[in-house]
Amino acid sequence: MKKNFINKIIFSVLFFLFAIMPVSADVMPYYTGSLNNETIGFLQVPKNFVLYLYPRNDSQVVDIVNWSDYEVKLQKTTMEPSSMFAALVPSRGYAFCMVTDEQDDWYKIIYDKTHNKSAWIKPEKSDDFWSLREFYAYYGKKHGLYYMKNIDYRQRGIYSGAYEGSQKLGGFTLIKNIRLNKVSGNWALVTVVDIGNEPKIGYIRWREDDGTIIVFPKLLSK
Repeated sequence: MKKNFINKIIFSVLFFLFAIMPVSADVMPYYTGSLNNETIGFLQVPKNFVLYLYPRNDSQVVDIVNWSDYEVKLQKTTMEPSSMFAALVPSRGYAFCMVTDEQDDWYKIIYDKTHNKSAWIKPEKSDDFWSLREFYAYYGKKHGLYYMKNIDYRQRGIYSGAYEGSQKLGGFTLIKNIRLNKVSGNWALVTVVDIGNEPKIGYIRWREDDGTIIVFPKLLSK
């Protein structure tokens, strides 16, 4: 009896500790509105960095960012990682912010998606910046692609060429995997495997002409 009582106490304490511990949540864009239409690429950001009003070191400091897997601390406020990152996967070391402009090794990032706030940062390494083409070519080939959840199945066509008016080769609703072969403008040459396990090779749109991103690389380990 006494042993069972002690075990219950230990279980209750452990349950409480796990309940109050912060949970590291992955951040991924799942809807087209998650990514700004003016995005030209993504910047891998360090745990601590300074944001400037203009792309130069003597410019006014807009904010100082310190972030963890659980929260983002600015000088006067704290916010969820989902408010800053375009994609955050701590288990893989991915921490990307959207870049909307670049100038002389400086990059203008959106650091508060909720209020559409942006500022300039100069990364320690130039290869921390990935253009959209580089980002898709590398991570799309490495992990595959997925459609945003609000993209209607009628927009998920596969075509013979990377241009409007090319022949539609088919469509798909239940997709198991999209493997990227190459990026060609706003189109991507892919191999799509649907629920019937029949691979289809052709071009899909990954971005609309207005900059809306409708397909994104899988960064999660699924």
